[in-house]
Amino acid sequence: MSDFTWIILAAGSSTRLGQAKQLLRLGNQSLIQHQIQTLLATKLPVCVVTGATDVSTELPIHPMLSVIHNPLWQKGLGTSVTLAQHIHPNKHIGWVLVDQYGITTAQALAFYHHWQDCSSEVLVSRYGKSLDTQWGVPVITTANLMVRAIEPKHGLKPWLLANQHQITLHFYAWPQAQLDIDTPEQWQRIQQLKHW
Repeated sequence: MSDFTWIILAAGSSTRLGQAKQLLRLGNQSLIQHQIQTLLATKLPVCVVTGATDVSTELPIHPMLSVIHNPLWQKGLGTSVTLAQHIHPNKHIGWVLVDQYGITTAQALAFYHHWQDCSSEVLVSRYGKSLDTQWGVPVITTANLMVRAIEPKHGLKPWLLANQHQITLHFYAWPQAQLDIDTPEQWQRIQQLKHW
């Protein structure tokens, strides 16, 4: 387990939503608290990449939780990916977006164990039946994978597509991972739930 960490990408400014999605609350939990607790419950290390929003009051004190601040967050998701990879060059990384509220601990563990069993350099989540467009994060990448390829400029999926000539993708069916929060309309619907 010491060679693996979950990375929660939480540095963005939530422009389309119009408010910081990291701080959205259902019940007594913020979204970022929910994501951290969901992944810490896998008993694997968790690292949060922060940026636009101060989430310091939302972060629990836990021996398996670390935080990276991305001062270049305005330049896009790729800067958070690159920063995390540089800080954890010898780690296998499970990449998760802060707004993927549908992820459960059991699903995250199953994803991790599937990656261990298939010994893939890259395991991606498949949201639907089509492999053409309906796949993405969560993604697991092996240690040093990004060092051997073009650095990500716009995020994980564009990076994987740009390097597909030298990377073989393995797919894992995870339709719930497609649930996220990008617009006020999505947030309105989600608020009808009692908790995450």
